[in-house]
Amino acid sequence: MPRRNFQKVGYYPYYLTTENNKIMSELQLQAKCFQWAHNTYPQLRKLLFAVPNGGTRHAREAMSLKASGVVSGIPDMLCLYHGVPVGIELKTEAGRLSPDQRAVHEIWLYHGIAVHVVRTFEEFQSLILKIISNGS
Repeated sequence: MPRRNFQKVGYYPYYLTTENNKIMSELQLQAKCFQWAHNTYPQLRKLLFAVPNGGTRHAREAMSLKASGVVSGIPDMLCLYHGVPVGIELKTEAGRLSPDQRAVHEIWLYHGIAVHVVRTFEEFQSLILKIISNGS
């Protein structure tokens, strides 16, 4: 596994990979993971999706989203393959779970819903293979 150098640039944590010196944010990691799954496993289309829950918003928009059901701490992606829900939280190697994310993960686990924290593209690939082959 390549060694990584960590930086914080703006709002999102980034990591610098030494193999190609590319800086990648959590959002870029999520996009890479989703595109790979979408293109590699067509059977996951409409069953693997992102939950647009993060980011920075104006107070008015945040209040409107909260009133309409947006819940803080929900995992970044959900997979519902064969009717089994799996939460996927993407973090850079330096990223940390927020208290809301920890609380949601605990509640979901109590109710039998698996939640995985994925920090690399390779971890995501392994998780998807595991989901497809034998469940979460």
